[in-house]
Amino acid sequence: MKIFRRQCGFFAACFLTCFAIPACGQDADSGQSLGDTARKLRKDTTNEVKMTDADTKKLFESVDRIFAFAAEDTGMPKHAAVKRRLVSKADVEKYATGQLAKEEFTKRFAQEELSMKKLGFIPRDFNLKEFLVKSTGQEIAAYYDDETKTISMLNWVPPDRQEPILAHELTHALQDQNYDLAKWMKAGTKAAESDAKVPTDDSALARKAVVEGQAMVVYVDYLLKPVGRSLEDTPGLIYQMEEPAVKGAIDSQLMHDAPMILREAGTFAYQGGLIFEGELLHQGGKKMAFAGAFARPPRNTHEVLQPETYIHGEKLPPVRIPDMREVLSDQYDVYDSGGIGELDVRALLKQYGGRKIADDLSSGWQGGAYVTYRRKDKVVADVSASTADLALLYVSRWKTPQAAERFAHFYADAVSQRYRSATLQTVQACSGTSCPVSIAQITTEEGPVIVEHWEDNSVIVSESFDTATAAKLHTALRDGTSAVHAQNLSQEEIGSRLFEIPAFQAFAREIGKRLQEEVSRAAGR
Repeated sequence: MKIFRRQCGFFAACFLTCFAIPACGQDADSGQSLGDTARKLRKDTTNEVKMTDADTKKLFESVDRIFAFAAEDTGMPKHAAVKRRLVSKADVEKYATGQLAKEEFTKRFAQEELSMKKLGFIPRDFNLKEFLVKSTGQEIAAYYDDETKTISMLNWVPPDRQEPILAHELTHALQDQNYDLAKWMKAGTKAAESDAKVPTDDSALARKAVVEGQAMVVYVDYLLKPVGRSLEDTPGLIYQMEEPAVKGAIDSQLMHDAPMILREAGTFAYQGGLIFEGELLHQGGKKMAFAGAFARPPRNTHEVLQPETYIHGEKLPPVRIPDMREVLSDQYDVYDSGGIGELDVRALLKQYGGRKIADDLSSGWQGGAYVTYRRKDKVVADVSASTADLALLYVSRWKTPQAAERFAHFYADAVSQRYRSATLQTVQACSGTSCPVSIAQITTEEGPVIVEHWEDNSVIVSESFDTATAAKLHTALRDGTSAVHAQNLSQEEIGSRLFEIPAFQAFAREIGKRLQEEVSRAAGR
């Protein structure tokens, strides 16, 4: 539950009704919002240079003015002037092509893709690489490059139309000058790798939400500036734009074709980041929302989606799957491993259950991890591997017994959507001293799927192990005195790992631009 949503929603609605907020630079009689203009620009394929020398001078001069606005709005000091340049559509396309040329669809990418298919995040016949390459479109807005420390502006868009985008991108320049964005984004991972005793930091995507969320705040504040308002004194505004923003983000066939995990992860940094930063603004002012979020970044998507857990410093013990080599009698090798965060769970719930259960249940997440294993007697090339070659162990923890039971039922019910054949089996009643609260066993073409809910609010899932091996694994997970040992496996959330792929970053940026259009449209209605 959001902290101030109910408190401020009415005020924000009245504010939008009573004050028509023009998009910056919008003529009073144009009847067209910045978002409408941006959508029109996306369809405009001409390479004609429309800006005059006077326009260019005005645009270049606006950089310093907007940079000063962003510095005042965030409280981040300016340390140097920002380099600037004017680019053509050909330049933008060359830049985008150069970024994609760095793409490396490595062996790890193939492993992650197959694991996502085994877990049900993407369909088994879905080609992730092909989708991401096709989805990378041409940028239609100014952008800041933290490698060259340069803001690039478009030579075919009038200066006034670019100003709100500059407010967003110049916030990144401020962040970079004060915190070294590239270094800060990697800091959590390096800390976790340097000391196995330090809890694994799953914060790559959460940190991305801070970076983009802060820039979205400045973007909205720049739009609100003409009427003397800001998100800090109009906090409920972000919730009035929540639904239109999502609708705008998926308003294309490409987005409809994307599995839910891509939509959720792609939207998260911008929309989730904006809401997270709005909550911090309301609770602790600019100091908490800007410098504070960099000094103490959220550790996972759970803290971004549930800001009160970040604000109050909630501590969740990590969920880890131990080394199972002794249990597996050296028959399997670890193929891949990772965390399954709240964002991931929300995507899974939406994919197979719908938005209502996702909204109701995902907030009860308290941790999750998975390991996929590969039988040693099935040695085939990675390019020809399929989900049938893998077995899965997945453990999740929930806030209440009710949440754990609902997730266990959901997961078991979703098996029929993930496999071609799924038959629920009758399970013999447990009469021992250590029995699960509930158990479901489903036979599929890739072997048994066993889902157990335990009294500690954990849900244990095994897929494609024979029942005897699955029983040993479940016992080992539950038995603290067993011979299994801790294993240093990756705990990165599925959504965070997607952001390691440059093509996915481009996909997310396109969503971010669409969200900005929706924010501008909502602010201008």
